[in-house]
Amino acid sequence: MARSCSLSPRRACRGGAARAALAGAPRHHGRRAGGGAAPAAPPAGGTGHGPPDPGLRLSLRLSPPLLGLGLLEQVPEAEILAAADPQDRDGDGIRGRPNRVAGGRLGRFGWKATEPDLPEQAAAAFALDLGLSTPPRPDPWGDCTPAQPACRQAPHGGAAPHQPEVAPALFALTVFYARNLAPPPRRAVEAPGVRQGEALFGALGCAACHRPRLATAGGAPIAPYTDLLLHDMGEGLADGHAEWQAGGQDWRTAPLWGLGTATARPGGAGLLHDGRARSALEAILWHGGEALQARDRVLGLRAEDRAALLTFLDSL
Repeated sequence: MARSCSLSPRRACRGGAARAALAGAPRHHGRRAGGGAAPAAPPAGGTGHGPPDPGLRLSLRLSPPLLGLGLLEQVPEAEILAAADPQDRDGDGIRGRPNRVAGGRLGRFGWKATEPDLPEQAAAAFALDLGLSTPPRPDPWGDCTPAQPACRQAPHGGAAPHQPEVAPALFALTVFYARNLAPPPRRAVEAPGVRQGEALFGALGCAACHRPRLATAGGAPIAPYTDLLLHDMGEGLADGHAEWQAGGQDWRTAPLWGLGTATARPGGAGLLHDGRARSALEAILWHGGEALQARDRVLGLRAEDRAALLTFLDSL
């Protein structure tokens, strides 16, 4: 079982007292803010394939938003690496670093930056989420391992040997669709509260990871509010699952464009990798590790300043 507050409702989260120190803030002691249970791990038994390996780790994951992926794919590698500081040479406590994946390529998509481009991201989703083969991943057995021969020999949807279940034309259309989903436009950009909140966002240190500006290879400025790098987010968000060079407490900085649209849905949005946070403030309060100081600064804000910060986030 992954060591994570989200997966162990009885386990008190580190830093819970600090999270509850904010007047009116929800408590986070292994329970979701507002009194609901934190996301529970799916049952490991009942699969019909015998008991799981003792080393099995479970990590709940939401599907990442698709908006703006084509623009993030166009950000040059050099620009991403320029913000990396794994040794914290500037002493700000932020140690962003890239995730190098197969072939030494730079990962930029997925919760832990495990996929280098959109074709690989789409192929991984088809294989691991749906069990479908694609041109980049032609094996028809999804994530069945060599230790599961019956799984690998089970019927599949390929029309012929070595012919992927997702035909090349359909796969290309899927990637094209993902590349061309634009982020929603910002709202009320010039409103006084939004401008005040934007200034606070930078002063609090949030922009050290959620970078307001990047540029595509063609020089076009974009505002995704991410650095596409890995950061240690502390034990409270840890899932204990390493992927390539990402450790159990490491997560890629999530882009914030579209945040206001997502949280405006009825019932709020499931934020963070497992959906435990139902609002931007809840997500902030779960920050630890490299983001601990920025989180504590948010805790120390006056109510009117905190409201301005949230108004800014709602404008994204």
